Amino acid sequence: MNVKSFNDQELYIDIGSANTRIFSNNQEIFSEPTCIVYHKNSDSVVAVGNKALMLLGKTPSSIEIGFPVQYGSIFNTKYFELFLLAVLSQVMPKNRFRRMIFGLNGKFSVMSALSPAKKRLLHNLLKKVGFSKIKLIDSAYAAALSICNGDKTQLNNFCVIDIGAQKTEIAIFSMDELVKSRIFKWGGIKLTEALQKIVRSEHQCVVGWHLAEEAKKQVGTLGSEKNKFALHGKDLISQASKTIVFSSDDIRVEFNKLFGELLDDIQSFISTLPSETAVSILDRGIFITGGGSMLSGIDSVIRKRLKCDVFISSNPKRDVINGLRL
Repeated sequence: MNVKSFNDQELYIDIGSANTRIFSNNQEIFSEPTCIVYHKNSDSVVAVGNKALMLLGKTPSSIEIGFPVQYGSIFNTKYFELFLLAVLSQVMPKNRFRRMIFGLNGKFSVMSALSPAKKRLLHNLLKKVGFSKIKLIDSAYAAALSICNGDKTQLNNFCVIDIGAQKTEIAIFSMDELVKSRIFKWGGIKLTEALQKIVRSEHQCVVGWHLAEEAKKQVGTLGSEKNKFALHGKDLISQASKTIVFSSDDIRVEFNKLFGELLDDIQSFISTLPSETAVSILDRGIFITGGGSMLSGIDSVIRKRLKCDVFISSNPKRDVINGLRL
């Protein structure tokens, strides 16, 4: 790769609270958890991504597990820098020195509500890890553009709700411009934690995060579906291994209660819009994306509460990264 082609190569990066996705040359080169395992004594990175997350709850005191991004913004600058450096070294191992000398060209997603100060912080950190050309794009805009297949004329009276792991963002667009948005500290993690609590209280069993997350995907629902999943954990009384059969019925009520809290916030936000705007977006319907939009029955619940059409994106986990590329 010559210097010119290296500088022209653009990376599209969506660094979320739960997962980071990177595209280059129309290929996904990284899609793993935004997680880092760091050795405190040697100041070295032990693992990032999937390997790091698998060590959750299994590390000695000399090892720290960090999540650099919380609720859509940088939570720990040190971990963020180390995470990005490790990921770039992993996906571009042969270009390390060229990267540091000539710099990278990157387009990044950010929350629309991110303050100018936090955008400057992010910009400075990205330059520090080797980016010379940096574009920051609102994640809600990228997601909306992806849903509309790149047709900007569709972004008129357009409402998108992006439900992530830790946060939910609702954004209103008119004539290809963001009119208003709001961030709620509500995400799929709430449901995973609720499942763990129910297993503990109802079955006297403790299950790990990874298994609880998988159980949520298998049996979690806001509708009438009835699915079952075998959970292996530790019995609180005997401290021995225990297996229980967990079903949708065990969590349906609690999941609906928790999601109702988010719906209350969304409804409150819509009530602050000018009446003409509110009527226009509800007449057109609401589009939902993000990993949380894959929860069974979510469209029916929203439709019932807001009395409007609800459309679930066909590619909710990748809308933001796809929008960056359009």
